[in-house]
Amino acid sequence: MLSDLAQNLRFLCAEKPSVAMVCREIGINHQQFSKYLTDHSKPSAHNLRRIAQYFDVTERALLQSHTEFADIHRYRKAHPDQSGQDPLSGVFPGDIGKLRPFLGAYQIFFHAPVSGSDIMVNTVFLDERDGIVYSRLIEALKTHRVGQRRWTRCDGKVSYQNGRIFVVDNERRNESALSMHILTPPPRQKKTYLFGTMCFLASLPRRIPYASKVVWKRFDTYRSVRELFKTCGVYSSDSLKLDPVVRNYLTKGTDDNWL
Repeated sequence: MLSDLAQNLRFLCAEKPSVAMVCREIGINHQQFSKYLTDHSKPSAHNLRRIAQYFDVTERALLQSHTEFADIHRYRKAHPDQSGQDPLSGVFPGDIGKLRPFLGAYQIFFHAPVSGSDIMVNTVFLDERDGIVYSRLIEALKTHRVGQRRWTRCDGKVSYQNGRIFVVDNERRNESALSMHILTPPPRQKKTYLFGTMCFLASLPRRIPYASKVVWKRFDTYRSVRELFKTCGVYSSDSLKLDPVVRNYLTKGTDDNWL
């Protein structure tokens, strides 16, 4: 069984006229490069960097699993305008192998922009399509009319970089700025919570930049999305409906109850 690196190199070389041409353009010995393709040798750090630069990929990408590498490469090839013009096209999804365990549904808790003492609760879903992880955030706030809610949807992308999860999204209907969540993955045995910071452009009472600590709490089991949406809204910080771990982090800035 060939290593992921050897499979990835073979995959990239298959798009070129010949391996000999690849070696000439990189400036690497053909016999040595053939050993990389047959998994009889590994490139040095210097050669790995030269190969990555030639194929316009990262060194880390060359070493990731072949299935993930091929999926992402095909997606970028199918969207040439994105990969050719977007300077952030290589950022998302980052290390998708480490990101996949976090796919699913979450409650999001943060301080309400209008009243810093209250806590807002939203719902977000993370799912993967064509090697990219997307976010879909739903805000459902109660209105003055009984039984009615004001719905807001934000769509975005998710990246795993250097041990952190980055979520960037935007509300498509309104002229709102991008929002960002920076989250710290928990220890392997503690997957219920993600702690971090979020920032966005507040809509009320004035459109000003706003930042807050944030907690994502995983919903492993639920009967319907309607069940999740019912938990959305604004809660007093001393509400018994709030998870003590969430309250502790948002009010004190620590996650002692979680450790």
